Amino acid sequence: MLHNMLNPEPTSTGIRSGNRVIGYSAAIRLLDNGRYDKHLADGMEILACIMEAVESNWITLNIEKELILWRWLLAAVFITEELEKNGTVDVPNDTGGVDTAVIYSSKHGAISIYPGPERFALANHIELGAIEKYGPEVGQQLALRMYQDMVIADEEFGFRLSALGREGFNLLHDSFIEHIQIEGVPEAPIMH
Repeated sequence: MLHNMLNPEPTSTGIRSGNRVIGYSAAIRLLDNGRYDKHLADGMEILACIMEAVESNWITLNIEKELILWRWLLAAVFITEELEKNGTVDVPNDTGGVDTAVIYSSKHGAISIYPGPERFALANHIELGAIEKYGPEVGQQLALRMYQDMVIADEEFGFRLSALGREGFNLLHDSFIEHIQIEGVPEAPIMH
């Protein structure tokens, strides 16, 4: 649908591409639902349009939408950095074909990673943990702050993981790899 928008631009009513306009809430849902998982650069353009609309005071985001956007950005930045470092691998899928996955590799081993499960892991480990400990209002604010601290804007390279972001993602993935090495692959899929 919109993963191939040509030169999307923010307007006061939504994101315009040619003679089509999509509302900002719908664009956020598309990011969250994985529409841009195979087209991260296009998703970054949509994200940039949303952020420009916020800066222009055309829209105000509630905490849930801010969390969605920052979670999406973090997963996209992590996947992109791992792609640059480690490349991809073809992984058999449920339909008998193959999917292309990015490789996460460390001294503990390697696993295939995907944007959707990365977002799920962030929501599960950071947001849910903060909400359980501090309640919904404070927990969501703390999770948002942590997300913002996990990524930095680099003038030369665009968004990059901060030291905190790199440490967090490494800890998450290395502990999962160690779990697989000790316990074996779980019968039911675990999304990371």
